[in-house]
Amino acid sequence: MDVYDIKSKEEWQDILDDVSHELGIPASLADNKNAILQSSGKRNELCLKIRANSQALTFICGQTQQFMAEQAKSTKRPFIDACEAGMSKFVLPLFLKGEWVGSFTACGACIPGNEIEDFIIQKNSGLSEEEINLLKVHVPQIEESKFVETANRLFNELQKYA
Repeated sequence: MDVYDIKSKEEWQDILDDVSHELGIPASLADNKNAILQSSGKRNELCLKIRANSQALTFICGQTQQFMAEQAKSTKRPFIDACEAGMSKFVLPLFLKGEWVGSFTACGACIPGNEIEDFIIQKNSGLSEEEINLLKVHVPQIEESKFVETANRLFNELQKYA
């Protein structure tokens, strides 16, 4: 079983597009090994720079995805937190007939009052403090209530397949 036994590629793409448009951040569909199968939306400039560096990609993005997917899988609930860089992320576990088949993720925004982790980004990406400061002004802001509501609504919609 896999995520395409829940919905077709076209149906998943519609959901990805809707969530990305609603939140203004990228959304992705991953298999049960955290490999991205489909995505929608454009990453902010800071995320693009982080992802362009293999060390930063592994430590900031990859490590966060693995941890959050494992938490979502074990709790069978949405897991909402921030990546190592301080940007908000949610991971929804996808189950089909009790079997974990993958996850749905949206990330790359900042909740007002939360801070981007300049030191961690600088340490792992090689970006200077000045570069980070210039890039982080382009990170979209999203209200926490909207972020959480979207994650929970989508999770509840997908539960009929669990």
